Amino acid sequence: MAFCIDFKLLRTNGTKALYMYGDCSENFEGLFELDLEKLLSGETSFNTDMKEVVKVIKPCISDTESQHKANRAFSKIYKHYKETKEYLLEGGYYA
Repeated sequence: MAFCIDFKLLRTNGTKALYMYGDCSENFEGLFELDLEKLLSGETSFNTDMKEVVKVIKPCISDTESQHKANRAFSKIYKHYKETKEYLLEGGYYA
């Protein structure tokens, strides 16, 4: 079974970023917020629960029981941010 997520940066506010996300067949129904600068600076511990790191504001239709899909998007965004210190504008996770 294929696994496909698309995400797009909606806006930033200081060090926080708000992303829209959803399955590739959906229209970005979900929203989540990140503050990767706090994570990389150590202000937010790497032991912090993912629900605190990836704050789902509105789950996408197919991610209602957990935030697994938002976490997958986070992994791509985090890798990019760690290398560039900039939030990824858009992307996807495909498996």
